[in-house]
Amino acid sequence: MHKDLTPGVMTGLAWYYLLAAMLNAAAAAYVSSMEIVSEGASRVGLAPRTRRLPEWLMISFFGLYGLATLLILGRAYLPEAPRTAYILCAIGNFLVAIGAAAAAAHFSEVKDEGHGRGDEVGPPSLDDHQPAVGLGKAMNRTLWTLIWGSIAGIFQVMGLVYILGREFSLPQFFRDGVNFVSGPTTFFIGATIGFAAMIAYRRILANGIVAWGLVNLSLLAFGLSMTDFDFRDIVTKPDNVPIVGLMILVGFFTWLSLRRAVINDSRMALGLPNLEELEPEKTLTWPDLVYTELIAMVGQTIFLVVWAIALQAPLEQPASSTVAPNPSKAPWYFLGLQEMLVYFDPWMAGVVLPSMIVVGLMAMPYIDTNKSGNGYYTISQRKFAYITFQYGFLVLWVILILLGTFLRGPNWNFFGPYEYWDLHKVIPLNNVNLSDIFWVQILGRTKHEYILVRELPGLLVVAAYFLVVPLILTRISFFKKIIAQGGWLRFAVLTLLLLFMASLPLKMVLRWTINLKYLIAIPEYFFNI
Repeated sequence: MHKDLTPGVMTGLAWYYLLAAMLNAAAAAYVSSMEIVSEGASRVGLAPRTRRLPEWLMISFFGLYGLATLLILGRAYLPEAPRTAYILCAIGNFLVAIGAAAAAAHFSEVKDEGHGRGDEVGPPSLDDHQPAVGLGKAMNRTLWTLIWGSIAGIFQVMGLVYILGREFSLPQFFRDGVNFVSGPTTFFIGATIGFAAMIAYRRILANGIVAWGLVNLSLLAFGLSMTDFDFRDIVTKPDNVPIVGLMILVGFFTWLSLRRAVINDSRMALGLPNLEELEPEKTLTWPDLVYTELIAMVGQTIFLVVWAIALQAPLEQPASSTVAPNPSKAPWYFLGLQEMLVYFDPWMAGVVLPSMIVVGLMAMPYIDTNKSGNGYYTISQRKFAYITFQYGFLVLWVILILLGTFLRGPNWNFFGPYEYWDLHKVIPLNNVNLSDIFWVQILGRTKHEYILVRELPGLLVVAAYFLVVPLILTRISFFKKIIAQGGWLRFAVLTLLLLFMASLPLKMVLRWTINLKYLIAIPEYFFNI
């Protein structure tokens, strides 16, 4: 057993919560005093902004952080410098959170005095939140300043507890409960349900308040999870750290595009131009684009140099034909394909399905006759295309990468997020083919010696999947429109691609629920489906 909390881990968590507190203090200051005009909101007729964050507050904050930086640089001569620096930073965070809340309350009182006497209500100004079309009403800036400031205080107190040497960690019963309910079925079906909820409740999710709330929940969950040794051991491996960054980047840009699409759909429903039409100006390749790319290149180079210094290269022992790592994993960008190999024969998972992905991406521009959505974000006008591509990318690719990186352990067994990767873990599985289920388990007899008769149930199921399901789809109004606009050939190609795409989650669920190995098993000719 390894100790969950060590002095080094507690120090790291203290600085982690300091960063979380600083982010929420900054959010409180932004909501309290900054100009909040959302995308596409008009400034016409709005009075000037009078809210300002006190200068002494900003000077104090940056002064405390600057002094803390100097203490850290001179820590070789001052034994208590890191802890003193941390306390100075914490004081800066508390000052910003409390100052922002006080400023928000003051601005609210001033506004009430000037605009709220009797029935006299003054015109709106840039001091008011101007929400984007489709994202609901304006928020109460005082209320949300208090909320984000309070959350900043909570995070900061958690960090102070660690820096002062006090221990607290994720309760063991919670870890055991999560490990108990964890499994590939739970993980994948949960991801699918989450994706469906993202589409169904996209207007709520596109709201910045909701998104920032989810960020805080993620910060809290990750911080508490880092108190578990097994979770921390997997997440902090040098070759797994980029996957954590992948989760952050994919989550942010998915949300950003979702928000833009929600706003555009709402604006176009009201007859307003979309956001991209509001800024039709073009920029020149030289010097605008080239300078931007140069700055990005320099910044990325600095980032990679710092990364290389901070994290050791994940190099292992020299390759040997007699010794293989356990688990033996492909590079992260192939982990989705490696996961497919669990459920399909190599020729299917390594050749057919990847080829269908490439061919499908090439064929889509010729299949999809809907010209809406070119050059701007939208979901309502391209709902089928959006859902199909996002499900394929987020759930059938990114989720499989996360599953293979963090939850697949020795012997390719599935482990819970807080479970020790035991090399000797054995899960008794009796994977059976459909012919075994039909002839042996259902009919209670031995399988027929002739291949076609033996595999007749699987052949019928596969034939029904590729022949009957398309006939059913022709009854759906959306696919009727596809046939009317593009013809039967385009419909056939689209349906074939969709059926191959759907075969992956279907086969995964069948393996997890009834231990189904192959629908058609003809090992005599190396043909298994």
